[in-house]
Amino acid sequence: MNFNFKTIHEFNDYFKDEKTCYEFLESQLWSGVPVCPHCATAKKPYTVKARGKFQDIPSYRCSERACGLPFTVRTGGIFEGSKIELRKWLLAVYEITIGKKGISSYELAGRIGVSQKTAWFINHRLRAMLTETQPELLAGTIEVDETFVGGKEINKHLSKKVKRSPISRTLDEKIVTPKTMVLGVLSREDNKVRTFVVPDRKAETLNPIMRENVETNSRIISDAWAPYTNLQHDYDHVAIKHSKGDFRTHGDKHTNNIEGYWSILKRGIVGTFHSVSPQHLQRYCDEFAHRYNNRLQPVDTKFAESIKQFAGVRLKYRELTPNQPEPHRKARYNKKATE
Repeated sequence: MNFNFKTIHEFNDYFKDEKTCYEFLESQLWSGVPVCPHCATAKKPYTVKARGKFQDIPSYRCSERACGLPFTVRTGGIFEGSKIELRKWLLAVYEITIGKKGISSYELAGRIGVSQKTAWFINHRLRAMLTETQPELLAGTIEVDETFVGGKEINKHLSKKVKRSPISRTLDEKIVTPKTMVLGVLSREDNKVRTFVVPDRKAETLNPIMRENVETNSRIISDAWAPYTNLQHDYDHVAIKHSKGDFRTHGDKHTNNIEGYWSILKRGIVGTFHSVSPQHLQRYCDEFAHRYNNRLQPVDTKFAESIKQFAGVRLKYRELTPNQPEPHRKARYNKKATE
C-alpha cells in the first residue's frame, strides 16, 4: 500500500470516508483477522451492525462466551473513546509524522477542524503513541550529554524570576537553574537517540539511567562532568574537557552528534511550540527522538510504522492534567450529595 502522498489533498482523497479509515487500521493491526482487544482471542468474532453517526463502520462482538464484549479496531488504543472522526485522527498522525519540527496545537486545530484544546489533547496522545515502550540496550560507541530547556531569566517578568541571595557565590548556586534538565544518550552505530527528563545532575540520578539503557563494556563519550567518572567501572569511558576549551575533534572522540540533536530539539521547541511545560516536556522529547530515529525512512514507511503503534496505548485527559479541578457540573453534583 503506497502512502507516499505528495500533498494533503492526495491524503484526503485516499481516506475519503470513515469506512476506508477503519479498514486501513484493520489491515495494519489485524492483517485481515480481527482480534478481541479485551481477551486477545483470535477466534472469528460476530459481526455487529454499527449504530450512531456512522452506520457502515466494521463493528464486532467477541465470540468467546467468557468475554462476549463488543469492539472495533479503535478499542484498546489511543483512538478509543474519542468522538473525533477517524479521518481527522489519521490526518493528525500524518502531520506529526512528516513534520520536521512537529506541529503546534493551534496549527493542527486549523488543519483538521477542531478546537485548540482538542488538538492539544490529540497531540499528546500521539506523542504517547510514538514513545518507545520496550527499547533494546544501546551498544557500541555512545555519546552522552545533558542540556537545559526553558526560558532565560533575563527575559522573564520580575515576579517570575528565581530569587537568589546576592551575596551567595557558591558553585552549587551557579548550577541551580529554573530550567528543566534533559539527559541524552545517542548511539552512533544505530543512529538512535533517547532522552530523559531528570531532576538534577547527580551521579545517583544519571548513572542508573545509563546502566538501564547502555550495554555493559560499551564505549561512552561524555564531557568531564564529575558524576560521569563513575561509569568507568562498567564502561570504556572517554571524557572530553570542554571547560578547557577542547571542542575540536580528535578522531572519533567528540560529542558533536548529541549536541547537534540538542540544536534540533531546541529549535523545534522555540520555533514551533515557543514554550513547553516541564510537566509535559518528556512527551515532547519522545516525539523529537522518534522523529530523529526515523529521519532516514521514506514518508510512507514513517506513517505506516507510526500507525502500527496505536494499539495498547491509552492516555486519558484526567491523566494528562492531574492537577486541574473537576468540571463545574461534577462539582455541583458532589456538593449537593454532601449536603
